[in-house]
Amino acid sequence: MKKNILLSGLVALLAIFSGCEMNEEPKSEASVDMVFSSENGLKTYAYSFYNVLPSRGSAFRRDATADYGVKNSLGGMEVGAYTTNSATSWSWSALRNINFFLENNVNESLSTTIRDNYNGIARLFRARFYFDKLVQYGEVPWIDKVFNEAEDPDLYNPRDTRDVIIGHILEDLDYAYTNILEEDVTHNSTIVNKWTAAAFKSRVCLFEAAWRKYHAADQLDIARTGCTEYSAKDLYRLAAEAAKEVMDNGPYKLYTSGAYSEGRGAYRELFIADKAVTTEVMMAIETDKVLGLGEQNWWYNSSTYGPHLCMSRKFMLSYLNMDGTPYAEKKVDGSYKNFVEETTGRDTRLNQTIRGADYTRKNASGVYEPTAANFTGHTLTGYQFTKFAMDDVAYDDAATNDNDIPIMRYAEVLLNYAEAKAELGELTDADWAATIGALRSRAGITGGTPQTGTLTTRPSSAEPYIASYYPTISDPSLLEIRRERGIELCLEGLRLNDLKRWNCCDLWVNDPWEGIFIPSLNQPLDVNGDGNYDTYFYNTDKIADEKYAAIGVYVGTNKSNVLNVKPVQGGYLMEYNYAGRSWPTRQYLYPIPEVVIQFNTNLSQNPGW
Repeated sequence: MKKNILLSGLVALLAIFSGCEMNEEPKSEASVDMVFSSENGLKTYAYSFYNVLPSRGSAFRRDATADYGVKNSLGGMEVGAYTTNSATSWSWSALRNINFFLENNVNESLSTTIRDNYNGIARLFRARFYFDKLVQYGEVPWIDKVFNEAEDPDLYNPRDTRDVIIGHILEDLDYAYTNILEEDVTHNSTIVNKWTAAAFKSRVCLFEAAWRKYHAADQLDIARTGCTEYSAKDLYRLAAEAAKEVMDNGPYKLYTSGAYSEGRGAYRELFIADKAVTTEVMMAIETDKVLGLGEQNWWYNSSTYGPHLCMSRKFMLSYLNMDGTPYAEKKVDGSYKNFVEETTGRDTRLNQTIRGADYTRKNASGVYEPTAANFTGHTLTGYQFTKFAMDDVAYDDAATNDNDIPIMRYAEVLLNYAEAKAELGELTDADWAATIGALRSRAGITGGTPQTGTLTTRPSSAEPYIASYYPTISDPSLLEIRRERGIELCLEGLRLNDLKRWNCCDLWVNDPWEGIFIPSLNQPLDVNGDGNYDTYFYNTDKIADEKYAAIGVYVGTNKSNVLNVKPVQGGYLMEYNYAGRSWPTRQYLYPIPEVVIQFNTNLSQNPGW
């Protein structure tokens, strides 16, 4: 069993501090003294802060709403049916827990250095708590104390401006970076350190900079009226500086060990390793097979659990060829390439994110064998995700995964730096080589073009496909950085926030949700080219005595919530249309729950709700 999974007794001890809401009565003086009089007590309490992080059950599926994802079920927000009465996540107990710690960590029997270290950890998590609130709701009240009286007038404060929230977040992160004691951080990625504070600062500043730039002309600008302290340019600069601090002085680097083979290599090892690869993974969520805490395989490979999330064709086309040239989906004669052709000679991250033609999997007999996508309720496009899933059928039918789940990587720091510098107009070829070039090199890319950039030089003109993907962007470097960010961080929980800050959630709504090319219907198909038939798609009658999966489809009708195929030259493209996908402008911010506004009438509602 992994060392850092908290024991039930520890959890019970911490519960007295973590279960309180904003105005709940404080605990006994005796219990407070017991915790705050020793470093071990502070350390034990600090474990409760980690509840702010994504749970084991959610960490690997946070990108279920993103432009690269196709699925068979949608929530209220995804179909425009969310209301002020269905709004959630307006919980403040985690903040009270942190503020309680900060108010009471004053015992002078402990050295200032020790107390400041744990205060730094607390303030790092407070910054994270408030960043999540800022992303979700925009302006919220800033609270840095514990409410001990139900009638405390500060309980009825109005929303503070984005400037106020960002200012306090940055203060907390700077304090954390300065005061968290630097230890041998690369031996444990489940505990925060000063470098995670700096990396998180780059994430926060990049988000807010882009929000202020790309939402400057829409109705959400109302939510930051009076915000003049931080310009978008100021925040891009802070993002670049924080990222550069990690790059120049931190202990992390890109993990490059292990040659690519059969859907596995250095990139994918980061997501299927039993213990997080701490040279690159800065923060991870631990799972444990014995305790049934890991659901990655169950969610991605089950026909009955999960929404069958899979990659869209539109996003698949964004991966470059291994020589750095753009991928072309059609042959010279205008016909479409088959799946084997699509997944051969590409950026190796494609076949480390989905089941490519070369993918092998351990069967029930313990033998690795070529394995195509499973079309019987597992994938809607043929591009079946594998990034977090173990290559062993034994993990598929229960919560049995024990591979850790990265939630912050050094690769993100490189991407944050590249984007911030590009937005500032200061990205150099050296910057490009140290960031985008390094990431592409690990992915097996060997060269490039003036439109895509090489491993050492920026692009000089826009590549047509990625320019059509982001039609509001013209800067060639920014376009390629967005391409790279989507590919490198696919499924890691950052994509929806990226779409929000770039003001382009319409990418998800407007994706046609197409899949692989099918040369013909009503006859067996060898999808991965291993010489064995995998499935057949039919629109008439099933094949008698079938030995492979039979998939019924509708031809050319674009019928809702079922598999369709669209006739194209030489055959058909898979299509899955989920009716009602919607993302009106108001949904870039969640509504404050109606019950909350009824309690505190000084709170104003977000625009459009």
